[in-house]
Amino acid sequence: MKIFRMTETAPAETLGEVTDTATLPLRKRIRSGFSWLVSSSLIGELIRFVRSVVLARLLLPEDFGLFGMSLTIVAALNALTMLGLDRTIVANKFDTRDELRAHLDTVWSAGLVRSLVITLLVAASAFPISRFYGQPQLNVIIPILGFVSLIQGLQNIGLVLLRKEISFAKIFWYELATNVGGIALTVALAVVMRNVWALVIGLLLTTALGTVLSYVFHSYRPRLAFEKVALRRVISLGKFTLVIAVASYVTNMADNVMVGRLLGTSALGNYSLAFNIASAPISVLVFSLGTVLFPAYAELNTQHPKRLEQAVTKVFTIASMIMFTLVVPLFLLAGDIVQLLFGGRWTSAGKVLRVLALVIPLRGLSLLMSTVFWGLNRPKQVAVGQTLEAAVFLVALYPLITAFGVTGAAWAGVIAYALACINRLVAMNKIIPGITSKLFRISLSPIVAAGVGLLAAGASLSFLVPLLPRVILGGLLATIIPAAILLLLSADLRRWLVEWFS
Repeated sequence: MKIFRMTETAPAETLGEVTDTATLPLRKRIRSGFSWLVSSSLIGELIRFVRSVVLARLLLPEDFGLFGMSLTIVAALNALTMLGLDRTIVANKFDTRDELRAHLDTVWSAGLVRSLVITLLVAASAFPISRFYGQPQLNVIIPILGFVSLIQGLQNIGLVLLRKEISFAKIFWYELATNVGGIALTVALAVVMRNVWALVIGLLLTTALGTVLSYVFHSYRPRLAFEKVALRRVISLGKFTLVIAVASYVTNMADNVMVGRLLGTSALGNYSLAFNIASAPISVLVFSLGTVLFPAYAELNTQHPKRLEQAVTKVFTIASMIMFTLVVPLFLLAGDIVQLLFGGRWTSAGKVLRVLALVIPLRGLSLLMSTVFWGLNRPKQVAVGQTLEAAVFLVALYPLITAFGVTGAAWAGVIAYALACINRLVAMNKIIPGITSKLFRISLSPIVAAGVGLLAAGASLSFLVPLLPRVILGGLLATIIPAAILLLLSADLRRWLVEWFS
């Protein structure tokens, strides 16, 4: 990695490449950025889906369970040291190139130190974690996975500049190259090794590939620096980001810990598979929207604050339509989808997936509402809300798993994310008066349309027995009927979609 100190006369492209989209109006940049991100997410999810199907045929549920147990400690230590460093670059306005450059180098240096500390802590935790789960193999797997954090810490901070500008074309090609290369390596390893080490080594190689490519796709070259003003700004935002990261870890990983500890590796493997399937719509739609809307809301708040309510309402309407529409086929055909694609030994995953389908709109809408607070530079509301949700999730998790087994963990998620939606709506009303009742009314139509679609598609399945026709026909009906009802009922929705695609 070539590192050099930039001078005052450095050309603009060494600091942050000036893209064509950076000078476009905000609406066009949002549309362009979202298109690139959704394309990237769709292709990435498709590739990961093929990877899951192939790996599920090559490896055992116990292998995925061991891998999931190893990741719990890596994710925990990442959460406990998370400061949201790159968010400060996106959320803040910089008056000079020197100020931005100092901030970039400080964020990169602080992140690198953090990654080194995490790597050492992960290695030290291997023995107690292996004793906790009763799996001696974790003594070796966990320290090796710790290097993932160190490799990620070396990634080029220049990619954050593209997100700040809402310019995602290069990020699309970067993520595509990383995903394709990483998945090809992992599948090849699974064909040869046929055990959990294919997943472990595959993750390490994928992370290394992404770090190398980050320097290929952006010309910025960070250097070690700890500028005081930049560091204070990072720490100021970081105290809330740390709370959010810990709370997010609880809601994302505590279920894995409890399922693995109480029910074993096979149950955890099934649960992880179902969770990954249910998370696909969130990864494609919500994370893409959130990544684009974060800088867009920040720009609206400083330049056009009166347009904020209209933007939030439009995003909520379209997102709720898509997510409630996706819930219906996944809820109706969960068992059929898992059996058709992954085989009979993953039966438990189908039962869990049906419950996790209900989490999709709850989790998705709560995350999108959180993006509003981030864009307005109000992370405190998100921190308070997610702490409350994590506490409720922890309280519900153990009794529900004890009573209902692996599906109990999914029901705990439904409860936690339902609370998250309510909390975000109440908090947002303090910023935009009257928005809560408006968004609540908007959400009623997708719920009714999803119910009608569920009844109609469910009735049609009573005439079908073979798996493939059930999945194809039932999936089409369950998706098309709710979407058609919503388009017929909402003139605003039709107009917004026409505006978008025009």
